[in-house]
Amino acid sequence: MSHEITVRPDGKEEFFAAGSTPVWHRIGQRVDRALSSHAALKMAALDWKVDERPIYAEIAGEMSEITTHKSIVRRDTQSVLGVVGRRYKPVQNEEAFEWLDGLVGSRLAAYEAAGSIRQGAVVWALVRLPGQLRIANTNDVVRPFILVANSHDGSIAFRALNTSIRVVCSNTLTIALRSAGPDAISIKHTESIHDRLADAQEVLGLSIAKHREFEVQMNRLAQVRMTKRTFGAYLDRVLGPIPQPTEQGPEPEASAARQQIVANFDHELQRLKGIEHSAWAAFNAVSQYVDWERPTRGAAGSERDERRFATTMFGQGAELKRKAWSTALEMAGGR
Repeated sequence: MSHEITVRPDGKEEFFAAGSTPVWHRIGQRVDRALSSHAALKMAALDWKVDERPIYAEIAGEMSEITTHKSIVRRDTQSVLGVVGRRYKPVQNEEAFEWLDGLVGSRLAAYEAAGSIRQGAVVWALVRLPGQLRIANTNDVVRPFILVANSHDGSIAFRALNTSIRVVCSNTLTIALRSAGPDAISIKHTESIHDRLADAQEVLGLSIAKHREFEVQMNRLAQVRMTKRTFGAYLDRVLGPIPQPTEQGPEPEASAARQQIVANFDHELQRLKGIEHSAWAAFNAVSQYVDWERPTRGAAGSERDERRFATTMFGQGAELKRKAWSTALEMAGGR
C-alpha cells in the first residue's frame, strides 16, 4: 500500500497531532501537547538524521565518483531520500525545529502537529500562534499557525509559511508571506543556510502582521455579497468555465468539483449569520471541497487521510485554495 506520510518498518507513522487539532484524526500519535522541539521530534518519530554520501558510476569498467552531485541518505534506514547538487547543505530535523524553541518556551507559540512524507523526504511542523481571528463579529473563528517545512531531497527550500484553520469546519487556509519572498521565509540549502536559520525568528513578527492583514481581508470578503451570477463567474475563474453546448452534442454538465462547491456554498457551514452568500463563504466552499471532498485516487481510510493531507498542505489542493483566495480578493477589489 502506497502512503504519503512516512511509515517506519515497525509500523509507526511519523506524525503527531495535539489534542486540539481537528483534522486527520486517524493519522499518527495523539498527544496533549509538545513543549519543545525535542519532544515534538520524539512524538512525531522524527528523531533521525541524514548523511551526505558520494555517488559512483561504472565507467570503462572502473567505479568513478560523480563530483557534481551527491546523495542524501537517511541514517536509520539507509534510504536514499534524494540526489542533490554538490553545493547542497542538509538541514537536520532538529535544526529545522530548534529555532522555534524560543517562541514555544516563552509560550508565544505551541507545537500542534509534526510529521514527514515520502519516507522522510519532506519534514514539517505546525506551530500554533496565540489568539484567534474573528470574521465580521460572528462565531466564524480562524486560528493562526506557522507551517515550517524542510526537505531532504532538494524539492523545497527551508520554508516557514503562514497557515490557519477555520474552526467551524476545520478547513486549512494557507497564506504565503509575499513580502518575505515567493513562499514566506524561504532559505536555500547552501553554505550560508545555518547562519540564516539563526535569524529566522523574524517569521514571528511577519506572521503576526500577516495574520492581522489576513483578518482585514477576511472581513472585506465577508462584506461582499455574491449573487448566483457572480458566484458562477468566480468558479469560472477558479475552475475554468463550463464548456459551451454544441449542436451535435448534449448539454454539457458542470464538473463534479463544481457541483460539490456549489452545494457547499449553500451548506449551513457557509450560511453562518454575517457571512452567508459572501465572497468569504465562496472561498470556504472551495476550501471545504479541497480538505474534505476532493477525490483521492486509489485510497481509503487512513491512506486517504494521508494523501489528502499531503495535497492540502503541499500539493495541488494547496494551489487550488491559493487560486481561490487570490480570485476572491480580486473580485472584492482587495488586491
